[in-house]
Amino acid sequence: MPIPVIRPKKEDVLKCIARFDEIPAVDGGLPDQKVEGYYRTFRNAIGFAQPDGEAVFSPIGDEAKPQISHLNAGFGIGWVTADPGQGVMMHVHDTNETFVVVEGTWKFEWEGEDGNDHVILKEKDIASFPPGIQRRFECVSAREGAARGTIMAVVGGDTPGVEWSPESVDVLKAAGAWPDAAE
Repeated sequence: MPIPVIRPKKEDVLKCIARFDEIPAVDGGLPDQKVEGYYRTFRNAIGFAQPDGEAVFSPIGDEAKPQISHLNAGFGIGWVTADPGQGVMMHVHDTNETFVVVEGTWKFEWEGEDGNDHVILKEKDIASFPPGIQRRFECVSAREGAARGTIMAVVGGDTPGVEWSPESVDVLKAAGAWPDAAE
């Protein structure tokens, strides 16, 4: 059966455009963003609606609203920007999460069968994690002449969830950054 072809109005197509410089950079919305070592900003292009449930969060928090919000694309795309030494605490997703290093050098770490392991990726390299793997990332270095690094994240699903590792939750609680409702 052939795919039906539509011919939309230009204004309908323009609703499907996200210009990077017009997407607000948000530095809150997730509990670990309040803790030293985990400061970062998000730009939400498409997707990442807040999932239901206590202690379950959108991969880029509830403050970074999607620029393209009317589509259920089956995935989300956003950018994470951080200074060297900053990143995200160990966490797990219920969907696939893929990263493209846009600027700088980034460390991607995961809990493996023999303990934590990691890989360092440079610009244009890609890491893709299936659901259920505890993982984290951190900016190692910025591009020469820049202060921060950037990665693009592509996460499967319309309302993907993220949960922090038990060790991360303990750190968040000790820092007073864990939401009271999620205890």
